[in-house]
Amino acid sequence: MDSKPIENSPNTPILSNSDEDDQFAKIKSLAKDAYRYLDQRRYLDAKERLDALLILDPSNTYGLVGMGDLFFKTKKPDEAIPFYRRCLEQDSSNKFSLMGIMNCYREMNQLNKVIEIAEEYRHIMVTDASILSRVADAHRKLKNFKESEIFYMSALQINPNDQYVIVGLGHLYFACQRYQEAIQWWEKLLITQPKNIKILTEIGNSYRKIKDFEKAIHYYEKARILDPNNFFALYGLAESHRGQKEFEKAITHWESILAFDPDNKLIINRYADSLRGLGEYDKALECFNKILSSGDDYYASLGKAASLRLIGDIAKAEDIYQDLQIKFPMDPRPSLELADLWFHTDRSSESLQLLEEIAKKFPSNSEITDRIDNFKSRS
Repeated sequence: MDSKPIENSPNTPILSNSDEDDQFAKIKSLAKDAYRYLDQRRYLDAKERLDALLILDPSNTYGLVGMGDLFFKTKKPDEAIPFYRRCLEQDSSNKFSLMGIMNCYREMNQLNKVIEIAEEYRHIMVTDASILSRVADAHRKLKNFKESEIFYMSALQINPNDQYVIVGLGHLYFACQRYQEAIQWWEKLLITQPKNIKILTEIGNSYRKIKDFEKAIHYYEKARILDPNNFFALYGLAESHRGQKEFEKAITHWESILAFDPDNKLIINRYADSLRGLGEYDKALECFNKILSSGDDYYASLGKAASLRLIGDIAKAEDIYQDLQIKFPMDPRPSLELADLWFHTDRSSESLQLLEEIAKKFPSNSEITDRIDNFKSRS
């Protein structure tokens, strides 16, 4: 909080000059101690000082903001909000209280209220980049992408170098699948923060999304140099090599993750997919069966069926696809895979019939109609 003289509120009793000086000194000392204890996470000591301060001056803005901060930091955002509100009643331009309320609503995942409270105190919001950035973040998470961009850009006009705004813009454009723009904003941060692992992996993710795997690998490797066991860097490297069909390299990175996270089903699935890419179908099946031994898993089932198909066990693969059709009726993938299996085992009429049935169910799915056209041209 910016430092400024602590003034008596209108509710402070009228005292003699000497008593008033003593009162002011005591309030100032209590506030100073309370904020120091908040910084040190000595919350009981901080609360004791804040309680004493607010007894002396119930409307003191430092005491009200401090109490709000205390409840927020101790994971009680609903109890923090009334103190921030009381502060804004005393000082309608107190940006610390406004940010406090916004942080509470964000913590409670009430994103619409983050936006509403900022609009209620618009005269504060339009002058502060941090508050505008919080509003932009809320709109982004609500998928109000146009509004989010407007608020981020307004924040940049106030502070062109605000790192939170720049990070937010990167996330916004990534969510909008405008990956090149996301990269441009995140690269701005690397100028001053070249060892920011999170940003390095985010840039890698963006390049991977546009299938520029070599550039993606470049950024993931930079992150891995800084943190050899970083999950996101290793995952990105493995996925990038898998995208380039460099399965042996992908396997190396999957194994690095499994060394410290051996039961991660997502990674075991990816690892098995890479084994299948190398033609090691038995090892891939072992991995898929390991996952399925602990319960149903959609991706492990698909992977197992694909592996069985490759080793010629068509009947078992067919059984898995048909089971998945029943369990996931709103997902066309099992039906597409089954249709492909039938087409390549001389059952083209059954394949086309199945595709036409699911095309009625998913009329806007171009993959299904493209598959029908392709199969008809080859029948």
